[in-house]
Amino acid sequence: MTRPGAGLIRSRPIAAGLEIVETAGLRTGYRPHRHDSYVIGTTAHGVQRFRYRGEERHALAGQAFILHPDERHDGRPGTDDGYGYRAIHIAPRLVAEANGLGPLPFVACPVLADAGLIEAIGALIETRDDAPSDIALVSALADLTDALERLAGRPRRRAPIAEETLRRIKAELDETPGSAVSMSELEATYGLSRFAIARQFRRCYGVSPMRYGLMRRLDVAKSWILAGESLADAALAAGFSDQSHMTRHFLRAFGMTPGRWRALHERR
Repeated sequence: MTRPGAGLIRSRPIAAGLEIVETAGLRTGYRPHRHDSYVIGTTAHGVQRFRYRGEERHALAGQAFILHPDERHDGRPGTDDGYGYRAIHIAPRLVAEANGLGPLPFVACPVLADAGLIEAIGALIETRDDAPSDIALVSALADLTDALERLAGRPRRRAPIAEETLRRIKAELDETPGSAVSMSELEATYGLSRFAIARQFRRCYGVSPMRYGLMRRLDVAKSWILAGESLADAALAAGFSDQSHMTRHFLRAFGMTPGRWRALHERR
């Protein structure tokens, strides 16, 4: 964590080739520089001003920005109020792997208000809490890469769905909802690449394998709660790190805390 003058910067690696950078209250500027990675994020507050590919750019709060590897740029506040952003530094090799080792996508416009891109950025930044394995990370990276391909004018050509393989993967997630099944294990077992699994599973079942597995873990938690077990024990049985971890996902999935859900069911 660093404080460049007035403001705050936090950075943390989440996997090889992936680093999250979150800033707030920046009132100083970055000198012109280049990255060897993609830098993809959203402006959290204020106005982010930067010069990129010969033009002055402004990214407003809620907008997404994309900086490509080895492209010179600077950065500074667009108003006296400062700015903050959340961004992912992604190694090009990961983007290449996610898009099937094809050419790297290039998105000409560096500032966008594309809902799909913004959602994919947020999902990747939040993956640290979403699963006990790399399933969430791979699913989110596949979605982000698909958004880049679409914005680059190269929508992905869909491969035929391996329905029987996906049924077996789904059955494994059904049978072991609280265990840390990883994409690398699924890849080795079923012969599909981890990114193909993520994409085809969503096409076949409407949700990513991460989301599907998460909902099965919440099913386990609900069954323990209905059986009269404590919320803490229900969380551990369902594979969550602790009760607060379960509560965050329960609230997102059902619109209420597990404690409130239990109280309502006790009244029946």
